[in-house]
Amino acid sequence: MTARRFQTVSIGDQAGQFEIMIYGERVGLLPPLMVLHSIEFPVPPSAAFCEQMWANDLQVIFVRRAGYGNSSALPDVLLEDAPLKNGAAVISEAAMLRRLISELDLSNLKLLAIGSANPIAYRLVQITPEIDRTVFVNPIFNQTIWEVFSPIWFRVMLRQIISSKSGLNVAIRGMKLLIRRDPISYYKHIYEKNLGDLEYVDNNRTDYLEAGRLALETSARQLHYETHICLSHDPMLKDRFFDGIDAAVMIGEQTTDLWRQEMKRETDRLGLPLMYAPQGDIFCAYVSPETLLRAFQSDQPSFAFAN
Repeated sequence: MTARRFQTVSIGDQAGQFEIMIYGERVGLLPPLMVLHSIEFPVPPSAAFCEQMWANDLQVIFVRRAGYGNSSALPDVLLEDAPLKNGAAVISEAAMLRRLISELDLSNLKLLAIGSANPIAYRLVQITPEIDRTVFVNPIFNQTIWEVFSPIWFRVMLRQIISSKSGLNVAIRGMKLLIRRDPISYYKHIYEKNLGDLEYVDNNRTDYLEAGRLALETSARQLHYETHICLSHDPMLKDRFFDGIDAAVMIGEQTTDLWRQEMKRETDRLGLPLMYAPQGDIFCAYVSPETLLRAFQSDQPSFAFAN
């Protein structure tokens, strides 16, 4: 298997840089599959996943998003309350990724967005014609889904993060204390409701130690930004927002009834097909790669291959 080595790519003198992993180390060897990570796991998909994509003629390009690792953070001014609420921050991150795609000279691009990366991704696809198909994994559009977050302490922590600065600071201190104590146990506790996710942790323990290290380095501002863009109402998501975009949503078949019901309601409203992965929840794309490949390899638009 090819090593998952990182490199730094500048996107302009003033625009900053991204830390990325190109499976195969240089672009252009196969059609590109760009992966945008969620808040909890700024680490590439497993080598086994990357190798399976490679065997099916897709080259994984993993992007460590703005504010993680050696990728440039968004300016502090964009993480204040007003730019968060009016969408300026998330649009700016999408614009940075647009410049990265141009810098790498990517075309016929497949995009995989996971969890909290989705608000950036569904703006990115609107301004990037080089993206020809997208799979949004576990997006939070405008669902009412607080109850799906478990365990209860994790749900309380999320509410604290978005409710106030004092709540944010308390939550961050508690989260980092748990991660310092035992990062593997921290992640497994969050994923305890799904055996597919737990198995992925067990098979990739080194990656979760790295995720824990990066979590300890991530700023409170960044965590507040990520949580806000996911859990606050997004007025941009009008009915049929995705008309004309070749995209689908993917969730785990074994997730909660509430999550499935709310996701079906939102995907119907927005004009997106909904696909079900047989294994996994948060990491359903990584633990059910055959389902993901079926989405990307279909010769038909996304509405033709969804369940």
